[in-house]
Amino acid sequence: MIYRVLRFLFHMALRVFFKRIEVEGLENIPRTGPVLFLPNHPNALVDALIVLKNVPRPVSLTAKSTLGEHHPFMAYLMRKANVIRFHRKQDSELGADRSRNIKALDECMRRLKNEGAIIIFPEGQSHSDPGIRPFRWGAARLALDYTLSEDASVPLRIVPVGLHFPHKARFRSDVWVCFGEAVNVQEWVEANPVSSAEGLIAEMQDRVRGLTLNFEKRIDSILLIWVARVLVTGGMAPEPIWRKKKTVASHVALVKTIKDGYDRLKDTRPREVEDLKLRVARYRSELRELGIAPGEVYIKMSTWAAAAFIFREIGFLLVGLPMTAWGFVNHLVPYQLVRLFALKFAQEKDQVASNVVFPGVVVFPLFYIIQIAAAWFFLPAVWAGLYTALLPLSAYFILQYRDRAGGILQRRRAFWMFVNHPELQERLVSEGRSIIENLQRLGEELNSDNDASIKEDRTLNLGD
Repeated sequence: MIYRVLRFLFHMALRVFFKRIEVEGLENIPRTGPVLFLPNHPNALVDALIVLKNVPRPVSLTAKSTLGEHHPFMAYLMRKANVIRFHRKQDSELGADRSRNIKALDECMRRLKNEGAIIIFPEGQSHSDPGIRPFRWGAARLALDYTLSEDASVPLRIVPVGLHFPHKARFRSDVWVCFGEAVNVQEWVEANPVSSAEGLIAEMQDRVRGLTLNFEKRIDSILLIWVARVLVTGGMAPEPIWRKKKTVASHVALVKTIKDGYDRLKDTRPREVEDLKLRVARYRSELRELGIAPGEVYIKMSTWAAAAFIFREIGFLLVGLPMTAWGFVNHLVPYQLVRLFALKFAQEKDQVASNVVFPGVVVFPLFYIIQIAAAWFFLPAVWAGLYTALLPLSAYFILQYRDRAGGILQRRRAFWMFVNHPELQERLVSEGRSIIENLQRLGEELNSDNDASIKEDRTLNLGD
């Protein structure tokens, strides 16, 4: 019962922190039989929660042994969730005892032989690197030990998982989780007579890399992701704020395409690619300094467009303001407490979301209990019941209002800036469209080179 309540609370906390959680590849998840899920690890404890939330079957979690040492609530959660603890070498000074990993591995084996599912993060720790880190062999050794054991009656399957957070430390940002095609370890062993943990984990790492965005340098990740934001505008006026934006999956696919082209062109046309990188970097720097998103550059400046915007969006803000203000008053104290906790303990970007979500599942329900109890003590039953019903509803309304208001204020800022400086918009539009044209030209030339290469290969094959 407690586990189900906690699962529900964490589910709600994730829905609050993240504006959109996209899931792909659910059909790749085996509904029965032993399974190992191997995700990348970009966002600390939230990674496990995201995977756990979207897997339609019970799943066991693994974690480092020191995770709950100084956090009683975390230790309590780990006990209730039957988390399997592993002792890492780098945590020896914190009390980790690697000899106890034998017991942890035995427990993993027991759960797999009971046809359970387990999440293991093969990178070993969360990080904010531009690409995935080398996978450790532990998960592969476990998979091979299970497969080669005499009493393994049901084949073990490994599901690679890709997690992508466009802005992982930002409140109300997006998440994309993709479950890759499951690998039957028994079939893999049969296809690889000289089977080894190193070979299996290398294949799993390649599969996870194929589901995620990976860059050698951070500056490349920043600029190429920005290129995608510029390209997706098409040099056209942005859509209305209320219209649903493009999916995170489409954004990831576009960035992968751009990176593939970049990797192939930087060696054949280094000067042209470097010049374009400098232009993109300057364009990005100027827009960020102005506080303008790439799509806002192309907003229409006509009187009719301005009137429609004011009538629709400003009207929305005014109508929703009373309900938002009432909800804000009711949620201000718990919000500030969670915010202060996150600011104090989140030392890295990959810790921010976890330091909001985990205290949030304690602080907000506690304040709800206090507020509702006070309402029933001081107010008539009718008003107390209304307050109880509207309290969580007001939280949802605040989030929707905040998301919409943020877009309205950003577009208003750009509109006002361009009203006063029309020459600025003209210059930014010209530069943005020029960059897009150059990118499209390079893409077309790259495709032509590919087609020519394919024809040449076919000709050579026919000649043979």
